[in-house]
Amino acid sequence: MKLKTYISTLAMLCLTFQASAQGNTITVSTAAQFIDVLGPDRTIVIATDQPLNITEAIDQKVAEGTLALGETYYTPKEPLSTAAQVTYAPNTDGNTLQVRGCDRLTIRSAKGRATLLATPRYANVLEFIDCRDLKLENLVMGHTQDGYCDKGVLELDRCHHVTINDCDLYGCGTEGFVIDGCLDVTVNRTTVHDCTYYTMHVVRSDQVRFNDCIFRDNREYDQLCISSSNDVVFTGCLFDNLQGPLFALDDYVNFYCCTFKRCEMEPIDSEFGPQGYAVLAFCTQLPDDAPSTIKVKKPAIRPGLWTDGKQQYRVTRADAYRYVFTPTDQPDKPFALNCISAEANEYILAPQLPDEDFSRLVADAGRNGAADYVRLLDDGGTLLYSFKRIGK
Repeated sequence: MKLKTYISTLAMLCLTFQASAQGNTITVSTAAQFIDVLGPDRTIVIATDQPLNITEAIDQKVAEGTLALGETYYTPKEPLSTAAQVTYAPNTDGNTLQVRGCDRLTIRSAKGRATLLATPRYANVLEFIDCRDLKLENLVMGHTQDGYCDKGVLELDRCHHVTINDCDLYGCGTEGFVIDGCLDVTVNRTTVHDCTYYTMHVVRSDQVRFNDCIFRDNREYDQLCISSSNDVVFTGCLFDNLQGPLFALDDYVNFYCCTFKRCEMEPIDSEFGPQGYAVLAFCTQLPDDAPSTIKVKKPAIRPGLWTDGKQQYRVTRADAYRYVFTPTDQPDKPFALNCISAEANEYILAPQLPDEDFSRLVADAGRNGAADYVRLLDDGGTLLYSFKRIGK
């Protein structure tokens, strides 16, 4: 009898959970399932077009005693094994979900964009702490209520090697992103809109890049708050109707081929020039009544085998605008190039540049007939290096 009861109970649990796992890929369709399977070394696929209310699932698990209370001021000095990897933190009007130390975690939608919601206005939708190799793809994240609030949508705290692709972050969250103490964060084709106060805070972080992103209809206070950070670059992004001073920067931040409309900033009067600590290169300022379109010319080169006439390189795409050139006979000496026609290479910090100072050269990429090429020129336009594609 006990065996039959156990089998029946197990079958009921499997039916209720309705999550399937293949290898390290786990498919979920409810918010409770999503929280249950969070962890390292896995891909979580959200397979429903119904919004997942994270707050409701947290509250249920707290009532059941199945979700641990996290430490609001967690420090990395504590052994990670002493802290639960998925916890909650109480805030003024609700709880926040914290994901800590979950390396090699990918969260994506099965099709279209999956939606993750938070009810409390004083809670982030998601917080990732001390995670490595994190990837978020095709997700919509936001709050169910509009109004005043104290938290944003997505917070990354001391995370390394993060990629965010094709996501949508919206208010009433204070801001779309908080990136604090992070290294190597790349955000591609993501929209941040309708946030109550700021657009983002980037603090004490290095190598943060936004490519082909849209920032629109965020209101009040400074919009781009970036401090104590290095190598922060916006390329091919649209900034539209951001109410409040656009730049709140305490060090140089680079904007390449970006488009600005209805933003509180100085008129763009040169092809390459600073606005305080904001360095604008080949950017466009649209009139208020113009259509909100991004104007950017992307490099027309393809990954594969390249040569400079002396040695061969394996070229791989690092993001929408950067490419990594790896000598085939010296795989430990790669270098990166931002292949837009701008002085975009001065602030590239990784991968490590070779002895030649490619970092201060202008990269000109394009196609000559059927051949792809990249040329490196000095400030006077003199050709110094030339690469061409020779195979796949």
